Amino acid sequence: MSTLFRTPSFRGWSAIILHKPHADRDAVYRQLGRLGIDVETVWPDLPETARQSDLVIFDADAGHDGQFPWPVEEHPMPMIALMGSEAPGRVEWAIRRGAIAQLSKPIASSGVYGALVVATQTFAMRKASEQRIARLETRLACRPQVAEAILLLMQHQGGDAATAYKLLQDMAMASRQTIEDVALGLLGRTGGQHDGRRKA
Repeated sequence: MSTLFRTPSFRGWSAIILHKPHADRDAVYRQLGRLGIDVETVWPDLPETARQSDLVIFDADAGHDGQFPWPVEEHPMPMIALMGSEAPGRVEWAIRRGAIAQLSKPIASSGVYGALVVATQTFAMRKASEQRIARLETRLACRPQVAEAILLLMQHQGGDAATAYKLLQDMAMASRQTIEDVALGLLGRTGGQHDGRRKA
């Protein structure tokens, strides 16, 4: 095991179990409580306040989209599916609904902690990837403005494109901004246009 891995603690977390009254729900409730997690059980729908929870555990066997107060494509927190059926349609629905770990029914006296670790670590990696992709997409979208800012610096400072780009980099480092933000700021101050808007 990697020496970088730290055993996580979930003490102080909040969780909602979306499951009808049942022994499986009660078993999960007890295990979460032993981990120091504040647990709420609901059925048949998640309340809007579920968005503030750290974790949602839901019944994938009897679940449907209408039980969730957010769209299918939105996954606001780590989610764990409780599954007694391995029917492909149920598995596919649970994944589409945001499950990144599962607990198999009937629920045993242990196993919840491992599912929590998998769900939270996977969720964190997913969010980091989404943020990295968003940053790359932003940089790609701003490439025309960066090129325009380089031309602007060449006109005002002289020199070639490489020199102008180095100056842009230096300005970004000095101001602790991205090159794209510095380029947009330069264009805004000189009345340049970008993204169809004129910056003040």
